[in-house]
Amino acid sequence: MRGSIASLYLACATIAAAVTGTPALAYHAPVEAVKVALADPINRNRDIAYETDLYCLALAVYFEGGSTDETEEGQRHIAHVVVARARANRQIWGGNKICDVVFYKRAKVCQFSFACLPLAQRTVRGGKAWRYSMDIAREELEGRSGLEERLLRYYMNASLTPSKNACRFRKEFVPVTQAGRHEFFREPTRAERRELEKADHAECKAYEASLKKKKHAKNSKSKKDGKLAKARGKTDKVAVAKKQPPKKVTVARR
Repeated sequence: MRGSIASLYLACATIAAAVTGTPALAYHAPVEAVKVALADPINRNRDIAYETDLYCLALAVYFEGGSTDETEEGQRHIAHVVVARARANRQIWGGNKICDVVFYKRAKVCQFSFACLPLAQRTVRGGKAWRYSMDIAREELEGRSGLEERLLRYYMNASLTPSKNACRFRKEFVPVTQAGRHEFFREPTRAERRELEKADHAECKAYEASLKKKKHAKNSKSKKDGKLAKARGKTDKVAVAKKQPPKKVTVARR
């Protein structure tokens, strides 16, 4: 139920933006603007469900692809992955609603990173880039993207991904294609998964090297701190010895 309300709210945000000329916000719209938009008879015949899907998918394209200056091909593939996840209707991806998939969060981690940004950083200001994202989203929803279904479900920009996460991708998913700055993956069979786990991946080697480097740095610091502590201890002993008064020598009298 909560997902349906969120989807309706997003659709209202789209309508409000169109009617009032206000910027489209990711998961946010002025309540009064929404009321005004829905009160207009022209809007009563609009396909709210479609506009909701379009709006959310365009947000994913705009922020996921636009933030990395992605090519048109790459952005089309990103839209393709979002829609494919919704059609798969899996809870681990947020279910079968485009908006629920785009804004899905688990254990405080957003499925699509932009959704966890502060509102000011995920506010669409309109312009050419937004219209471009809307066109890509519309063509994907209407089956006019020209991309064939290859079970694409994941993507990664290797140049922006930490070696730990990149290693996980290499071990868990099968690479299918490179589109723009992103590489796109599908889920493996059991046999493929075993092979992926055995393979030597450059990202995994880089991650292991970084762990060794951190461990070495930690050990070196511990040794250095130990030497300093030992030297400090000797210095303290000398200082204490100097502060002590000289011992009195008692001479025995006969």
